[in-house]
Amino acid sequence: MAKITLAGNPDTIKYPSREYDFSPSVAYPEYPWGEEYIAKEENNVYDLVRECLHLSGYDKDHYGTKSWNPLGDVITPGQTVLIKPNWVENKNSNKEVNDNLACLVTNPSVVRAVLDYVFIALKGTGRVMLADAPMQQCDIQDMFRIVGFDKLFSFYQDKLHKQLDIYDLRKYSITAISRGVYTAPKMTENSPESTIVHVDSYSLHAENDKFNPQYKVSEYKKQDTAHYHHNTFHAYEVSKAPIIADVIINIPKPKTHRLAGMTAAIKNMVGITYEKACLPHRKEGDKESGGDTYMKKSLWKNWMQYFDEKKTIASTSGKYTSAWGYDKIMKACYILGWLITGDKYRIGSWYGNDTIWRTSIDLNYILLHADKEGIIRDSVQRKVLTIADMIVSGQGAGPIGPHPKPLGLIMMADNSLLFDRAMCEIMGFDKSKINMFCNPLAYVRMGYESEAELENELINYNGTVSNLKDFQPKAEWKFDAHPCWKGHIEK
Repeated sequence: MAKITLAGNPDTIKYPSREYDFSPSVAYPEYPWGEEYIAKEENNVYDLVRECLHLSGYDKDHYGTKSWNPLGDVITPGQTVLIKPNWVENKNSNKEVNDNLACLVTNPSVVRAVLDYVFIALKGTGRVMLADAPMQQCDIQDMFRIVGFDKLFSFYQDKLHKQLDIYDLRKYSITAISRGVYTAPKMTENSPESTIVHVDSYSLHAENDKFNPQYKVSEYKKQDTAHYHHNTFHAYEVSKAPIIADVIINIPKPKTHRLAGMTAAIKNMVGITYEKACLPHRKEGDKESGGDTYMKKSLWKNWMQYFDEKKTIASTSGKYTSAWGYDKIMKACYILGWLITGDKYRIGSWYGNDTIWRTSIDLNYILLHADKEGIIRDSVQRKVLTIADMIVSGQGAGPIGPHPKPLGLIMMADNSLLFDRAMCEIMGFDKSKINMFCNPLAYVRMGYESEAELENELINYNGTVSNLKDFQPKAEWKFDAHPCWKGHIEK
């Protein structure tokens, strides 16, 4: 049985409207809600999710019958299931794109299809959570309204009277006052409690402990990140929601990414974090000196970092006039550093970033190995299944300023690193230019003994099966890379 399934329809490059609550347009035998809730407009997205589950071989003996229960191979009645979409932002920073966030966040039409099969598998028992931790400045209610998640929630809760627990996993949010300056943090109202998970020597950052790097996250104070990562100590403060789950269904929106080159299954799990200060995004300084914030040594860029930190401290203290002034000085230092050295890179937004992928693997390791008390165990503690929304993906200046990449695809895998490796091929990127595919420990942390073991896994695309290493994606699937990775990451 193939470990990766890919269902595609080149004509399915638009999402259905919200008028019919993203219901299927076909009364499939296994459909649990009755013909009252069948859409009167075509919904090819639901069809593709269903076909992807079919191609997986899950519950193959019952396919085409009322008792077909594909996710029953993953979910047991009575379990707690977390659905993890990508709710990153309520605005695309690319002002030329006006697609109701189609290329930015997971579309509710994909989530609707997955949820139906989750409820089938649970058979009226258990608990279903739908949760993510967007960027700190995201207005999550506005995002729900724009994309149609409010309609999805209403369908299950008001029409079907199903329990669906919806969470914003962030500790707090902020609001932009001007470009680069934000309000003091406001606590999130419905976020579950958090737990601190210690990974220490299991962290991929442990490889750099001897260099004592100074980690940084944009809009967070450096000292707050150092509280979680210093010397040989590495910890993450994550929401309890994913930790108490028995099964996690990851529904990412694959895109290009300014820090990581690409974001898909692995990077989407950054959204389980409660306190985002615990997430190393970059190491301070230039590449030659052991940092990865920018490429070349520069006194002006050192000052850029200094005033960036001063701006963050002022913003979080409510000193907005000072923050505005520091922001202007910081930007002037950046421009001077760029002009003098020719190095345009900053904030780790370039192909030399060797930090964010380590953070992402650490969080996926936590998902797999942390028990319900947040203690790392040798054995895998929960199942993680990825079913990605690739009807329209995001290319170019991702993750928050992409332009659309219509694909008409739904892809599924039961291993997140395996999923990302297949996504790398689809994007047309060179695996040797993405650090997590070049580090043996990444494979071990994600359940593989070696890279070769992963490369020999099978992929099923619309019924045609091949080894991943022999998979030939269509030429028209290739993505435009992020501008700071362009000319480096492509095959």
